[in-house]
Amino acid sequence: MNSVTYGSPNKLTVGYRIPVKVNLSVGVERADSFNREYKKVRGILSLKNPPDLMMDLSSLLAKKELWEVMRAEFDGPIGVLPHYAIFNERGGLDEAELLERIENLFKSSVNFITIHCTPSHELFSLAKKDRAVPVTSRGGGIVLRDMSLNKRKVNIYELLFEDICKIAAQHGGVINLGTSFRAGSVADGFDRVAKEELVAQAKFCRMAKAYGAQVILEGPGHMPLHKLADYHKEIKAFEVPPMPLGPIVSDSDDDFDHVSSAIGAAEFMMIAKGGIINAITAVEHKGGVPSQQHLTEGLRVAKLAAQIASVTYSKEALQVEGDISKMRGVSESCILDSKKSGCSRCGHVCPLLSRNYL
Repeated sequence: MNSVTYGSPNKLTVGYRIPVKVNLSVGVERADSFNREYKKVRGILSLKNPPDLMMDLSSLLAKKELWEVMRAEFDGPIGVLPHYAIFNERGGLDEAELLERIENLFKSSVNFITIHCTPSHELFSLAKKDRAVPVTSRGGGIVLRDMSLNKRKVNIYELLFEDICKIAAQHGGVINLGTSFRAGSVADGFDRVAKEELVAQAKFCRMAKAYGAQVILEGPGHMPLHKLADYHKEIKAFEVPPMPLGPIVSDSDDDFDHVSSAIGAAEFMMIAKGGIINAITAVEHKGGVPSQQHLTEGLRVAKLAAQIASVTYSKEALQVEGDISKMRGVSESCILDSKKSGCSRCGHVCPLLSRNYL
């Protein structure tokens, strides 16, 4: 696996043997929710430990888009799904409009885009045959609907892929290859559909590199823990950093999807030794829009997963743990922000008190 470097305003490199980074996504789903999401962005970016990357998942256009608000507040990499906001229920997607939007986004300081190149009639038929829920990717679903509306034999991103790669290369942008048929439940994780899609993704990774574009691979979303190593074996040959959308490793308690995702992400990133974790919230499958508290909790859990994975191969991450150990030794307390030795839990039998051994 190689690395990817995001450009201005500040450079950020992700990839093999580099400490894991965390992305947080927000989005506007209706016209009256813009101010609500703007406040969330400002709140998240005021945190002591903000995300490393941010993504705008908005599904409608506005005079001032949410990613523009992010850029005013955030100097890290920002991403957009260019087809989300310009999809038309009746007409689908327009090729010229989509290309123009992609170029304008890169010109306007967006650092990466997620595109869905793998939808096909064959894969969709297989997914309908094998799965209870054939498609769970919103971006992939939009591209499939466009194929139906416009009677396309090949999806719009595959048609435009060469042009998109050249635009990204020209502007130093990064292409995230979305996984359109990522499993919607752990029961379907790494099934025949997922494996067939990986064949197509490998082709697009090779093509993007040939055109000089940097690539990130998104996915998987849901997958049992014991299959993560097998999945990584398949994508290792792609030589691109992974950006899993999870993976949630159990669907059995949807109040704790962010915890399940963090477990899967830590395991996967330990295997991959680098990449990007997506912060997942506790309401991922509750049907509601995440609050700022949900986003904050999801971000903290994802950051912890990133550290857990990074410490297995990164001296920089291991140093963080070493500093904590020294701090506990000096303060004679396991409480990191303690001003005095010991604590009320152990009292006079605290094993950290040096006087107990004199």
